[in-house]
Amino acid sequence: MTQPLTKFFKIIRWKNVLIYLTLEFLMYFVLAKKSFSPTDAWLFLTLSMTFFGIFGNLQNNITDYETDRQKKGFIEFNLTTYLIWTIIFLVLAFLFGFTGFYMSFKANLLYAIISIPVLLSLYNYFIKKVALAGNLLIAFLTAFAIYVPVNFAKDISINSHILELLLALAFWLTLIRELAKDLEDLKYDHQAGYKTLPVLNENLSCFLLIFLTLLTPAVLYYFKTHFSGIAFSILLIVSTLIGLLGVYSIYKKQYEQTTKLYKLWMLIGILSVIFLTSSS
Repeated sequence: MTQPLTKFFKIIRWKNVLIYLTLEFLMYFVLAKKSFSPTDAWLFLTLSMTFFGIFGNLQNNITDYETDRQKKGFIEFNLTTYLIWTIIFLVLAFLFGFTGFYMSFKANLLYAIISIPVLLSLYNYFIKKVALAGNLLIAFLTAFAIYVPVNFAKDISINSHILELLLALAFWLTLIRELAKDLEDLKYDHQAGYKTLPVLNENLSCFLLIFLTLLTPAVLYYFKTHFSGIAFSILLIVSTLIGLLGVYSIYKKQYEQTTKLYKLWMLIGILSVIFLTSSS
């Protein structure tokens, strides 16, 4: 029983799910200072975004099945069973999403609930094969999934500068990590016929990734006027150090290490929100 459950959690990419849920709970309980309520639309919208994310991960694994089989650590699975789980999570996402819509009754939310799985499907079947387009779309969807629960639920008030910083970090660091992941998957994407940026020009991809990495502290510094406390200074210093380590690993073409480093960077950026409340 333990082994199938472990494989299942790996397949849905539980670490990404946990990072997202951690951020949403921090925003709700720490930033918005809310008390838990099972009738709050925030809870249903958070679960909806979580299940949409799992749906996207499962769908991505299906479309990349033949390519991923060549990778180290590939988890073998039955495609029919996989498809059933994909449908189940899609249904759950819609169920919780429409419940959240009914509770908040904000018209724009309905468009968001419908558009997310459509965009995920377009990404998995078409857009991820196109240079930069797939990276930008995933970065946008990551930030959008963070924004939806706190924007459309009722009576949630979060410092606008903290929210802007979170969304900017989510978009920026996801974009950087996606670019690094494309470099890591260069050989497999080339074999699959994808036209990602590293497939078209590896050196240009490395240059762009280094440029965006070194630009990250400047993006953070843009928000400095709103966060004058020591917590923000520490975040800026840590981001600079991780960025320099990232540049070194790119230069050495250690792309797998680069991807892991940027995931750590995302986690640090997200968890820092709990400390920024005192300096806002």
